[in-house]
Amino acid sequence: MITQNDIERIKALPEDKMVLMAVINVDPTDVDNQADALPLRVRKLLENAGTPPTVIQQVLDDVAEARRDFGKSAVYVIGEGIYERFGVQLRLPERAHYGRPLPSIITNAAQTLPTVGILMIDREWARLFKLEQGEIRELQREENVREEGSDWRQLTEQRHPAYRMGGAGGDFQSGAPNAAGAADTDFFDRREDAAQKRFFNHVVAELGQRMKQEGLRHLILMGPDERVAKFRLEIPETAPYTIIGQTNVGSGTYRADENAMLEKVMPIVEQAREQEEIELLSQLQERGIVVMENVLEAIQQNQIYRLAIPEDGAQVHIYRSHNREVPYFTAKKDLTESPLDGSLMERVTLEECLSAFTELYGVEIVRLHGDHARRLIKDFGGLAGLPRF
Repeated sequence: MITQNDIERIKALPEDKMVLMAVINVDPTDVDNQADALPLRVRKLLENAGTPPTVIQQVLDDVAEARRDFGKSAVYVIGEGIYERFGVQLRLPERAHYGRPLPSIITNAAQTLPTVGILMIDREWARLFKLEQGEIRELQREENVREEGSDWRQLTEQRHPAYRMGGAGGDFQSGAPNAAGAADTDFFDRREDAAQKRFFNHVVAELGQRMKQEGLRHLILMGPDERVAKFRLEIPETAPYTIIGQTNVGSGTYRADENAMLEKVMPIVEQAREQEEIELLSQLQERGIVVMENVLEAIQQNQIYRLAIPEDGAQVHIYRSHNREVPYFTAKKDLTESPLDGSLMERVTLEECLSAFTELYGVEIVRLHGDHARRLIKDFGGLAGLPRF
């Protein structure tokens, strides 16, 4: 997994340092990674990026182990005095860049899918998990501990009066439930409903705090449909998170298997990303700034807060001034000098400019995937942004 500390460390690399940044599919279940197919593909990928032979060999010496031990994708950062490999449990698009550091490649690998919370809930247990980069980690669990005098076994005996104490001998005798037994059952149900409501309210209060603490904005609920439905009734409209779906696993909340959970929740997370991209495109069509030159001008005038780009920013080219102290960005091919200070313009990939957009202008970068990325290029001119005002 790629942590925030990892990202910050890579962002701190010297700007003039030459490094390889690569994302490689090492999923051992992929038929394209069998036998010699993986090293042959990796060599070609790295050679096309202009990677020196010594660095290529470092990666080739490692990919067999990465395929065996490090999940579905391996993310490399290699240069003089630095060798980092991160395992990510997602099938990421392969990319390779050799040159000045591009931290956005690493950030994109870490943020391909939104990080979400998963709450498993039933009458007895609540367990909160964090799903990040295809890995599930349990954050917290709560048990519905009943008040003194509300022991589960005692209440269960009350609920089943067909087995009751006999006479002086104390033998258990079966008999048809009487009126008192029916009353006991109603009493049991009311107490259980009250205990469940108290438990759910407690979980809701804890949940809001923990979701904020972890920086989670999306939540998936897991559990029996009836319990989940009642739990949702306790969630206030002002909750600091959005429920993006619900599902269940047959093993129960306490014994839930993480692999079974992943199988259930990953389609929900992917659908949530899909829906967010659809909504963003709708907003851009309604009130966005479009066409590449217009967008670049608006960014530099601090007018844009959210920028939509194609998934691979290395496939989009713009022009940037040589002077990093007074940067200028344009899509105009015939502009040879910066209008700000006369420094020469150079053709660069959009990927190389993303850090500047974020750090200088506070722009949030959103990558669009698949058909949404193709629509961004065809209908919006390759870039589009939402204005601050």
